[in-house]
Amino acid sequence: MALLQTIPELRQPAPGVELLCLPEPRFKRAQLGLSLDLPLDDGRAARTLLTEVLQQGSALLPNRRDLSRALQEAYGAGCSMYTDRNGENHRMGVSLGWVGERFLPPGTTVVPQLLDLVRNMLENPRRGKNGSPFDLEVVDRERALLLQRVAERKDDRPSYAEERFIRLMCADEPYGLQSWDSEQAVASLTAEDLEAARVDLLARARITAVVVGPCDPDVISAWLADVFGDRKEIAVLPEVARPVPGKIREVREQLEMDQAQFHYGFRYAEPKNKRDYEALGFACSVLGGGSHGRLFRVVREEKSLAYGIYAMQRARKGLVTVAAGIDARAAEEVRAEVDKQLKDLQENGPTAEEMEMVLVNRLDRLRGLSDSGYELATYFVREHSLGLNRSPADRAALLQDLKPEEIARAAQALVPDMVYLLSGEKS
Repeated sequence: MALLQTIPELRQPAPGVELLCLPEPRFKRAQLGLSLDLPLDDGRAARTLLTEVLQQGSALLPNRRDLSRALQEAYGAGCSMYTDRNGENHRMGVSLGWVGERFLPPGTTVVPQLLDLVRNMLENPRRGKNGSPFDLEVVDRERALLLQRVAERKDDRPSYAEERFIRLMCADEPYGLQSWDSEQAVASLTAEDLEAARVDLLARARITAVVVGPCDPDVISAWLADVFGDRKEIAVLPEVARPVPGKIREVREQLEMDQAQFHYGFRYAEPKNKRDYEALGFACSVLGGGSHGRLFRVVREEKSLAYGIYAMQRARKGLVTVAAGIDARAAEEVRAEVDKQLKDLQENGPTAEEMEMVLVNRLDRLRGLSDSGYELATYFVREHSLGLNRSPADRAALLQDLKPEEIARAAQALVPDMVYLLSGEKS
C-alpha cells in the first residue's frame, strides 16, 4: 500500500484558529475535528460537565432523539464531543463525520445542515425555565453521571494506577491535574457556571481544526470564519514544563487488588530536530512498544515477571513511561530488569533483528493511515502540535534511514524520575 506523500494545507480563517485541510478523495466519509484548548485552570470542571450537557440537545433539536434523527437523516452522519487533558492543556473536542457527496443522490448536500447542527449545539443550547441558561433537570442528571464515573474510576485498577502515577510524578505541573478537577468541584457546579464556561470557551480557546476526506475545505474555512471571526482575546497556553529529574523518587500505595500495577517514569529534553524525534520514538518501541519490545520478550516471556509490560512515549510532555501488571513481590526485580535493558540499549543500541521488527511495525502503522480518515486526521493534528508536520511518506523514509547508533544515542536522553507501585500489600 502506497504511503501518503502530501501534508495538509494550513489556513488561519479566524483569530486563534488554525485549519488543516486534506481533501482526500480516497475516503468515503469526510471528517471534521475541532480541538478547543484552554489552560488546565479552575474552569476545567465546568467545561467537562458542559460537554456532556451540550450533547443532550440544542434549542432547535431539544433532546438526544432529535439530534440522532437529524444525523440519521443526513445519511448516517456522526457527531460527538469530549473533554480531556491534552498535554498541559484542557481540550474540548468535537468530531463530525459524514458520507461524501459523490456517494449521495445527485444534487444532495449534507454539509451545511451538519455545520449548523454543531454551531447550534455550541452557540444555542437548550435553555431552562425561568431564564436558566440550561435545563436544570439535564444538568442535575449529567452531573450525577459524571460524579458516578469519577467515583468508579478505581474499579479499573490499571487506569487508576496510571492516573495516580502521573499525578504524583507531575505533582507541581499542569500535566498532573485531572481534566474534571475534583469531585468537589463537579458537585458544586451550577447552570450559571456552565454558561460562563461555554461563553469563555468559544471566546478564548485556541482552536485547531482538521478536515480530511471528500469535502470542500473552502466551506469549512468560511464556516470557521463566520463562527469565530469576531474574537478578540485568545488564551495564552502554558509552556510545557520539562523539569530535570534529581534523585529517583519511589512511591508505593495500597489498594485492594489482585494484580499489582508497576510504573516507571523517565523524562527527556525536547529533541533538537525531526531525526532525533524519530530516533527517540524508535528507541521507545525497541524498549517496550509491543510484543516485539525487549521488556515484553524478556520480562514477560523469558522471566515471567509480568503479566504484561509496555513502554509509552508521551511526546508532547517529554516522558517515556513503563507500565506493567505484576506480582508485588517481583517489583524490585522488574525495576532492575527495566534498568538493565535500557542501559544495554543506551550502550549497545538495538540488534539487527530489533531494527527490522520495529521498522516493520512502524511502517505498517503509517501505511494503515490510508485506510481511515479519522486516524489520518489524528495523525496530522499530532504532527502539527509537535511542530513536525511530516507526511507519512517522509516519516517512512526517515525511519528507514535511521542507524542503530542513533537509536542508542536517543535512548541516552532518558533520565529516570519516579518508580510507582500500587498493590494490595502494605508498603
